[in-house]
Amino acid sequence: MTATTTPTKGAGTTFWRLQDGTDITTITDYTENTKWDQIAKIRELQPGEITVEDEEDDYLDDPKADWSKTSPGTKSAGETTLTIAWLPGEPQQQKLVDDVNKDVITYYRSKYPNGAVDVWYGYINSLGKAVAIKEKK
Repeated sequence: MTATTTPTKGAGTTFWRLQDGTDITTITDYTENTKWDQIAKIRELQPGEITVEDEEDDYLDDPKADWSKTSPGTKSAGETTLTIAWLPGEPQQQKLVDDVNKDVITYYRSKYPNGAVDVWYGYINSLGKAVAIKEKK
């Protein structure tokens, strides 16, 4: 296994969905694959960006009112964007369609070539497919 602190290129990155009926609290090793289903043919993955909203902290009677003040507000893990080569008969990709149709909130995982993993808890809010001019057969 490669050190998780080593920079790595994206080739070899995989995307996974927690298997139905699996309790996330029973997972002790997030790099182990037996409780996850791999989604095939990932073209692009853009993990969410953590952001913190600014909360205004200005008051009319502030002695330093000429300077705007803010404090940290609500945090967001952002949205993860995934582009797949659509394979309508592939069972795990079909599972993504079912997740949208049934408003499923579950865990998803990216596994990187250096051994690191990202895990997200959420739902799919957009599902589509790109159609290229030429596709390999």
